[in-house]
Amino acid sequence: MKFPAHFTGFGSKADGSAGLRFATQELTSDEFGELKRALNSFGWLVFAPQDEAVDVPTESISDETKKPSVRLRAVLYLLWKQNGEQGDFDAYYRGRIELIINQIKDKLK
Repeated sequence: MKFPAHFTGFGSKADGSAGLRFATQELTSDEFGELKRALNSFGWLVFAPQDEAVDVPTESISDETKKPSVRLRAVLYLLWKQNGEQGDFDAYYRGRIELIINQIKDKLK
């Protein structure tokens, strides 16, 4: 999928990654559908100013640079911040992990 876009900003994330912001021109319903289907998928993002040529990488990539436990902690941290940073994060983290563990234990026979 390709869209003309403006790179409008970026910010660092708690886990050391970066959040990128782009704005497109008006999109058709089909183009919105493409974006929706791609939501939460992993792939290459290639951006080049209009007057620069760019090659799309062909090598395979994976989202395995971080251990799943590290990724889960980072996501829970972002959720804690998004919900107003109430209380101590470590206590929040332990409580959420306990909820996940209990949900899984409830599924055991």
